Amino acid sequence: MNRTFGALALLFILGVLLIVANPQYGLKFGLGGSDWQKYRYTDQYYIEHGVEEVGGTNIVTDIVFDYRGYDTLGEATVLFTAIAGAVALLRPWRRDEDGE
Repeated sequence: MNRTFGALALLFILGVLLIVANPQYGLKFGLGGSDWQKYRYTDQYYIEHGVEEVGGTNIVTDIVFDYRGYDTLGEATVLFTAIAGAVALLRPWRRDEDGE
């Protein structure tokens, strides 16, 4: 009974996700929506001015390391902190030989 309920719940969640991800019925942002171009104005700016302002030839590297450098540094800091916290929580606890 529990196994059947779990399988049905999983199928229901998968169906809801497929409906939400379908641009015809669900989310209307991104390539599926009609208003996506007004939110994507920075793309054209980076393409037109990237080589002049940064001087690099790889636009992806220019965006990550120059235009969004502080954001990338912040994401790396958060990722490092999360990994350090997970390692600290998952490592085995040691006790002294004296029992203290």
